[in-house]
Amino acid sequence: MIGSWGAVAFLAGCDPILEVDGAFFPAWLICMIAAGFMLGGIRWVIFRLGMEQFIGPRVTVYFCVYLTCTLGLWLGFFRL
Repeated sequence: MIGSWGAVAFLAGCDPILEVDGAFFPAWLICMIAAGFMLGGIRWVIFRLGMEQFIGPRVTVYFCVYLTCTLGLWLGFFRL
């Protein structure tokens, strides 16, 4: 039976790697960068609609939106 560290070492090679102009990037990094742009667009829409004043603790809410965008992109592109 493989121990927990053996499983981690075995599964570490399963991360998809993307080639961008000759450099290799892990897929999660691309998802994080794209989610940052998505968060900027979502924040702009919320601000333009005048709903930002109704948002609770903004740091927490925007971090959760960023995390949701990141994980949604990951699931949409690399797990389905």
